[in-house]
This record gives sequence, C-alpha cells and structure tokens, in this order.
Amino acid sequence: MILRYLIATALALVAGMALVQAQSFPSRPIRIITPFPPGATTDVLSRLVCAKLNESWGQPCLADNRPGAAGLVGTEVAAKSPVDGYTLVNVISSHVIQHMLHKKTSFNIASVQQE
Repeated sequence: MILRYLIATALALVAGMALVQAQSFPSRPIRIITPFPPGATTDVLSRLVCAKLNESWGQPCLADNRPGAAGLVGTEVAAKSPVDGYTLVNVISSHVIQHMLHKKTSFNIASVQQE
C-alpha cells in the first residue's frame, strides 16, 4: 500500500517537473526602465545590460528612459508595472531616501525590497 503511494507521488513529481521545464523565460521582450535622461551613466549601464541579456536569452531588451523628478517618474512607472519579471528598473542609491524627501510617492522602497 505504501509502495503504491510512493510510486504515485514519484510519477506526479516527474509529470510536474516536465510541465515546469516546458515553461521558458523569457518568452517576450524585457524592459529596463532607467529613470534618468539618455546619455547618463545609468542609461549606458542599462544599454550594456540589455545587450548582454539579448545575447544570452535571445529575446529583445529595451532600455526605456523615463527621466524626471530626480528619478521618481521612471521609478513610479516601474512600481506600477506588472510584477512578472519582464520589467526591471535601474536606480541609484539616492532612491532609498526618496520617500523621506517627497510626501507623495506611489512606492515605498521597503516594500519593494520585500517582493
């Protein structure tokens, strides 16, 4: 009786692993949001990372510049995007204190780190 349960469990695990392996990431383009203007150091870094991701994953990668409000505009766009792994954001260390400097931000860096 126990042997039947062990065999059934093993078969279920093997079938589940086959389903997980069938899913491939990424299956669509990746977007890296840079909350600073084109030509800035963060923009150059995002474009270099995009080139490497494109080379290794074989999917297009877009460096999307969203400058404004010391990086808040682009960061808020990234915070409101779906949490699916296809949108990344390139920020600098000053973003840690943005919620202390500005009363109305749509994100809190503490909650973003926990996700």
